[in-house]
Amino acid sequence: MFKTMINILRKYSLFFLLVIGIISFNLYTFKGDYRVSENIGGVSNYTKVINDKGIKENIKFDSSNLYSLGIWLKVNSPGDDNDIKVKLLDGSKTVYSGNIPKNDIKASEAKEATLKLNGEKGIKVQKNKSYTLVIKDNSKRRDSSLVYLNSQKKLWHRTTYKLLDSKTIKSAAILIEIIILSFLVYLIKFSHYQKRLSKFENQFLLVSIFLIIGYALFIPVYRAPDEAQHFARAYGVLHGIFLVDSSGNINIPNNLIPVVDVVNSNYIDTIKNLHITLNSQLSSTNIINMALYTPQSYVLQSLSIGIISIVTKNVLLIFYGSRILVGILCTLIIYYSIKYIPVGKEVLAICSLLPMNVAERASLSADGFTYTVVIALFSFVIYSLKNENNITNKMKVMMYILVFFLASCKVIYFILGFLILLIPNKKFGSKLKGVWHKLISVIILMGVSVGWLKIASRYLVNTNGGASSSEKVMFMLKHPFNYIEIMNNTLWKNIFAHIEQMIVGPLGALNIEINSGILILLLIVLVRYCVFDFKLNLRVLFIWILCLANVLLIYTSLYVQWTPALNGVSQITEIIGIQGRYFLPILPIMMVSFQLNKINNKDVSIVNDWRSIVSLLVINMMVLSNVIGFFAI
Repeated sequence: MFKTMINILRKYSLFFLLVIGIISFNLYTFKGDYRVSENIGGVSNYTKVINDKGIKENIKFDSSNLYSLGIWLKVNSPGDDNDIKVKLLDGSKTVYSGNIPKNDIKASEAKEATLKLNGEKGIKVQKNKSYTLVIKDNSKRRDSSLVYLNSQKKLWHRTTYKLLDSKTIKSAAILIEIIILSFLVYLIKFSHYQKRLSKFENQFLLVSIFLIIGYALFIPVYRAPDEAQHFARAYGVLHGIFLVDSSGNINIPNNLIPVVDVVNSNYIDTIKNLHITLNSQLSSTNIINMALYTPQSYVLQSLSIGIISIVTKNVLLIFYGSRILVGILCTLIIYYSIKYIPVGKEVLAICSLLPMNVAERASLSADGFTYTVVIALFSFVIYSLKNENNITNKMKVMMYILVFFLASCKVIYFILGFLILLIPNKKFGSKLKGVWHKLISVIILMGVSVGWLKIASRYLVNTNGGASSSEKVMFMLKHPFNYIEIMNNTLWKNIFAHIEQMIVGPLGALNIEINSGILILLLIVLVRYCVFDFKLNLRVLFIWILCLANVLLIYTSLYVQWTPALNGVSQITEIIGIQGRYFLPILPIMMVSFQLNKINNKDVSIVNDWRSIVSLLVINMMVLSNVIGFFAI
C-alpha cells in the first residue's frame, strides 16, 4: 500500500505540485473579501458649501452589496466639534447614518473621506433604485466645510461593492482551477480520447480554448491596449469604413463604447453597462492610431462582430462574444501551424501560450492576428522545407494569401515575409517556377506594405510623435551612429521590462501588474522545454538576419511615429513607446531556428510532453487569479 502511494506520487508529482501551487497562490492573492470600487472620473474644481439644511443628491447603485461610500471634502474649521453627518435615505426611511470627524481632515486640505457602512459587513441596497444621500454640517461658521462636485456639477462620490466574501472567492478560485487541471489530465492520460490527445497540437487546442474564454471574460471591458479604438475601427470596417478621415475621426453608434475611462475599467463597468443595446444614433470618435492599421488587419474582428451582432444587439455581449470568437479563430490557425510544422512544435505551443500572447488573441486588438499570420507563414515555410513533395497549387494560393495578410498587418513585420525565400525553387516544380512564384510573393509583399505606408503617412502628423517624422528620417540618414546610440540606450535601459512585457505583462492597458514570481516560472518553462540545439548554417543565419531587421524596424517605427521631439530631434536620447509584446512574433521564430538542424533527419523525434502544456495551463490560471485579485479593494 505504502509503495503504491509512493509510486503514484512519483508518477504524478507534477500534478500534485501544481495543485499545491494553485492552492498557495490563491490563498496569497485573495486575502480578504472581494470588493471593487466603481470606476468614475476625477473630481472637478466645483464645490458646494455644506450647511445645516444639508446637501441632497439622488444616487443609484450597480450592485446590491454596498460596502462603502467616498466623498471629497475640504474642512476650513478644524477642531470644530460638529462632525459632518451623512445619511442614506430610501424615501423617508434611513438606510444608513454616520459621521465624518472633521479632525480626520487637515485644514484646507481636499481629501476623500470614506464611510464604511456597517463595518466590514456593508449594507444591502436595491440595485438601480434611487436613494437620497444627505450631507449636513451644523457648524455656525457658514463655510466650515465644502463638498466637491464632478464635471456635471453633481456630488462626486465613489461607491465600493462587496461582490464576494473571502471564503467564497478563495474556495471558488481553488476549486475551479483544480477541476480544470484534473479534467485536462484525465482527458490526456485516462479517457478514451487519450490517443487523440497524445498529439501535441490537440493538447494545445484544448488548453487554448479554456484560456481564451478565461482571458476574454476576466480582462475588463475595453481594457486590452487601445481596445476601445480597435473595437471602433473593426466596427467601422464591418460597415464599409475602410479608410479613416485624415483627422482620425470615425462615426460609430454613440453607445458602442459606453465606458468613459477605458484604461481603468473594471468589473463594475461591465455590470452597470450590461443592459445597453446598440442604437442608430452616430457620434464622432477619434481613432487616429488605429487609422494606421489596414482594414485587412481587422478581418477576424469584423467577421466576429458581424456574426455576434446577428444574435444580439447588446453592446457588451457583442464585445465579449467577439473577443472569444476572435481568440478561437486565431487559435485554430495556430493549431494548424503547430500540426504541420515538422520541428519546434513544442516551441510554437509554449510561445503561443505565454500569458501576454493569449491575452492579445483574446482581445479585439490587431496584434493577436498579426502574431497568428506570422506563425502561419513561418510554419508553412518550415513544412515546405521538410516535405519531400512539390508545393501544390492549393499551397501556392495559401502562400500568397499569407504573404498578403502579413503585408497588411503592422508594416514593421513585412520583413518576415522574406522567409519564403528559404523554400527551395525545385519545390515549385522547377527552378524557373520557383523564382517566378517568389518574385510574385515579393511584389505582393512590397506592393501592399509600401502602398499602405504611403496611405497611412497622412495620419502621422496627428500621432504622438509623427509631426516630426520627416526630420527624424533625415537625422537617421545624416547621423546613423547617433541613431545607433539612441537604440542602444533604449535597449539596455528597458531590456528587463521588455522581456517581462513580452512574456507575462502587465496585462490589460499595460496597467494590471502581474506577480513577478509568475515571470520566473515562465522563464523556467521556456528554458526547460525549448531546446537550444543547433548548427549555424546559411538558413539559420538568414532567419536571424530577418529577425534582427524586424527588431530594428520596431525601434525605427516607434522612433519616427511615437517618440516626441519637444526640444528638437537632435535632443532625443531614448525611443518612446516600445513594448515587449511587439517582439512576440519574433520569439518563436528565433527559438525554432535553434532546432532546424533536425529538419533533415528522416525520423524527427517529437517530444509530446503533456507536462509543458499542463504547466502553462496552471501558470495562466494563476495569472487570471492575479488579474481578478488586482481589482480587489
